[in-house]
Amino acid sequence: MRIKKFVDEDMIRLMRRVKQELGPEAVIVSTSRLDDGRSELVVAVEDDEIDFSDAAGMQVYPAGYNDNRIRERLDYHEVSVTARSDLLARCRQYAVSADENDDIKILTAVFDRLFGRYNILDTRCPVKVFTGIQGSGKTTALVKTAALAKFRGLSAALISTDGLRAGANSQLQSFAGILGAEFRFVRKNEHLAAAIKVAQTGHDVVLIDTPGFNPFVPAERERLRELLDIAGGEVFLTLEAGYNAPDAREAAAIYARLGAKNLLPTKLDLCRRIGGFLSAATEEGFNLGWASVSGSPSNGLAAVDNAVLARLVLA
Repeated sequence: MRIKKFVDEDMIRLMRRVKQELGPEAVIVSTSRLDDGRSELVVAVEDDEIDFSDAAGMQVYPAGYNDNRIRERLDYHEVSVTARSDLLARCRQYAVSADENDDIKILTAVFDRLFGRYNILDTRCPVKVFTGIQGSGKTTALVKTAALAKFRGLSAALISTDGLRAGANSQLQSFAGILGAEFRFVRKNEHLAAAIKVAQTGHDVVLIDTPGFNPFVPAERERLRELLDIAGGEVFLTLEAGYNAPDAREAAAIYARLGAKNLLPTKLDLCRRIGGFLSAATEEGFNLGWASVSGSPSNGLAAVDNAVLARLVLA
């Protein structure tokens, strides 16, 4: 197997060049953006007749590891082109450096290097803000987190800033009552900081529910930015596990710029393909740790480590 480098200003044209010159069997090892704004693809191909004279100084990639299984599973999950190329390149590099052929161990090691882990009940940062696209399951994830806190002997205060959905606050208040948690509704952002300060007195964690904003509308982004700036704390992006990769990546990139660092996939039990949240996590560098895996408020959250995620991808 040999390596060739392609550089172009347009990624689509770049992919077309690779296919035309090297054929469909060419393997993308890595993608990167150069300082001058152009895109670079490093491509591997098993063909001794290809002219590599313009690739002087490039590393010859040793054969021996077959990444077909991981490649097929990433295709099945409909992982984005960029994330797929990145993951496959990292898998090949790790397989060679560690002399490893076990796909689960390889993918786990790659995820270990890519994704940080969060503790959703870390009391060192007691304020947790749940945000996401409307319908992503953020309120349900918040309730499940409150239930997990109660199970672990932690006291929780729930604050809603969602004045948009009729009946949402009544439902959240009912859940708070069942869990023995304090509930507050804050209608205006300017009252949020004071409410959080009061809620922190006597409670281990403060869980904040936000309205379902449309991240693709600039005015709504600004309202969310203001809310998150006032709230502070850790921001958790809830994202449907089965959300399509292009929209998931775009939305996640916006939320990441607004301060979200932790990704909480939801409705994991209702989908077969997880390329959306996997693409978003890979391209935006989110921390992972927990996922919503059932409709039950009492036990619907599950810890997801990188070995579990690798097995889920390869299952």
